[in-house]
Amino acid sequence: MTKDQFISRMIGCLLMILVGMTSAPAAMAQTADAEARAVTIGPLSVVNIADFDFGKAIPSPVPGSVFIDTRNGNRTSTGGVTLAGGASGRGAFIIYGGPNQIVEISIPGTMTVTHSNGSDNMSVDQMAIGNGNRNFSTFVRGFLGTLGIYQLTVGGRLNVSADQEPGVYDGTFTMTVDYL
Repeated sequence: MTKDQFISRMIGCLLMILVGMTSAPAAMAQTADAEARAVTIGPLSVVNIADFDFGKAIPSPVPGSVFIDTRNGNRTSTGGVTLAGGASGRGAFIIYGGPNQIVEISIPGTMTVTHSNGSDNMSVDQMAIGNGNRNFSTFVRGFLGTLGIYQLTVGGRLNVSADQEPGVYDGTFTMTVDYL
């Protein structure tokens, strides 16, 4: 190899190295931070702490009613119904959920209680949800507070027919509680 050939080859190699260096940019890593967020809500629970109980009543040939006030639990009667002894009271519930959670609570406005014989019944109407000295009708939007607790009561009117069959009458109603 002559000196001219050697220099030509050397220049060619150097040019190839220079072209290779300029055409492939150096890899550079970039980073960015982002926040991730999640909210968990504890399970919503509704606990019945006292049954809705109209107590003992004596029917007569004249129809009447027994009313349990949701605000204070007072029991009164109208028409031909006489109140008798025994326990009575508004229903009482505690709702548990997340702190400061808002919930919507609803109950039906009416229900039926049925005699243990399965054929006689009485209607319950004017059902209402209460909290303290307030009466909210069949719907309330509640605030669970910092402890995640909301207490409420349920009252209503039992309609007693003339000469209503004596005995024990039972029924159920559904309370619906939804998170907002």
